Amino acid sequence: MRTAVVVERPGPAAVRPVEPERKYIDTKTRFQGVYARHRLRCALAIGKKRCTCQPSYWGKVWDPAIGRHRKTKHRRLIGEAKNLRDDLLAGVRAGAVEDDLPIADILFEQAHANFIRDCKDGVALNKRGKPYKRKAITDLDSSLRSLPQQIRKKNFGSVTSGELQQAVDGFIRRELSSSRINSIINATRSLYRWGEKRELVGGSPAGEIQLPADDSRERDRVATPGEFAYLLDQVEDADALPWALAGYGTARHQEIQALEWPEVDFEHDVILLADDQEARKSDAARRLVPMVRPLRRRLYCEWVRQGRPSTGKVCPPRKRSKSGMLSLNWLLKFVTKKWKDLNLNPITLQDSRHTAATWLDHAGVAPKVSSVFMGHKAPRRHLHPDAAPITLRRYTHVLEGELERAAQQLDRFLAEREEAEITSFVALP
Repeated sequence: MRTAVVVERPGPAAVRPVEPERKYIDTKTRFQGVYARHRLRCALAIGKKRCTCQPSYWGKVWDPAIGRHRKTKHRRLIGEAKNLRDDLLAGVRAGAVEDDLPIADILFEQAHANFIRDCKDGVALNKRGKPYKRKAITDLDSSLRSLPQQIRKKNFGSVTSGELQQAVDGFIRRELSSSRINSIINATRSLYRWGEKRELVGGSPAGEIQLPADDSRERDRVATPGEFAYLLDQVEDADALPWALAGYGTARHQEIQALEWPEVDFEHDVILLADDQEARKSDAARRLVPMVRPLRRRLYCEWVRQGRPSTGKVCPPRKRSKSGMLSLNWLLKFVTKKWKDLNLNPITLQDSRHTAATWLDHAGVAPKVSSVFMGHKAPRRHLHPDAAPITLRRYTHVLEGELERAAQQLDRFLAEREEAEITSFVALP
């Protein structure tokens, strides 16, 4: 491969606008009209003779009919780029090249809009080959809108990894959480994966972005059974019900919002969670959860208060809602303020699920059963046949006083075994 850098002769300064600093380098190849596009960090950019990146390849052909070059789409292999350039040349000579054949010349924000449209239509698929869920689409849209305007206003195919890394640096300076930064870059990766599949871009600039380490706090807010019951008693029954579903029933945020009365069976004392596909985090999320007495009592009281309905949401929205679901974020702020006014230590819905997992562990429930109860899925079932690792690793905690209780149990065990074993040794001849 030749490494002569392609340099275009600039026009008069008064006529030609100043172009932004380039973030890549194009070099000629052994094929006429075919070029390699290297990243700026490639050794070629600093005068070396050998390529140290994975370039994409593209071709161009002069079209006298329009007075400018036509460019092909980018390809990973040089042979594919040569074939595209040959086809383009033949089309130009025959006068049969349509304007929409070259690589799509769209802005990042337009690609973003098309991507979200395809997500909503079920055309764009996630890495598992499944349509994006409604909440995931909302998160993708929000994350992509968080990118700086100088990126969103650029051509979709000309955004570089350096620009995205600078955006990450800016997020860190603004003290965005690591999880939020990860969400933004992961959404960008999803967008470029969609673009690559549709040949809108030759590669993704988001693949090797350096992201900040996880700064999320470990969840250690776990309530005792008495404290949890007292917290719920201090707010209205309808307001407390989502916490009861999370703490006593292990329900997730979206599972609480989607739960309907036909999925509550008072005859058999069970509730069916995540029956709605939109509320399902994984296949393991759809599960029957037995109702413990505190949960059954609160659910029954709410059912009676609503007029014993046969349909509808268990936790209906309090005001007009586009989604038709209760805003749990609004309710969390409202209930948290009440608890703080009473000098109580608030608890979130997710912390309530951690509380549920901890209670299951302290009650002696087997880890595999706890995993099913929580709706956790083992990422590699053949490696984790007993339980999903997340159940014990992240959701199970130690209640206050349990270490002292464990010491007492160990004391009793040692005393009993010592006495029995010493007696047996004394009895030996």
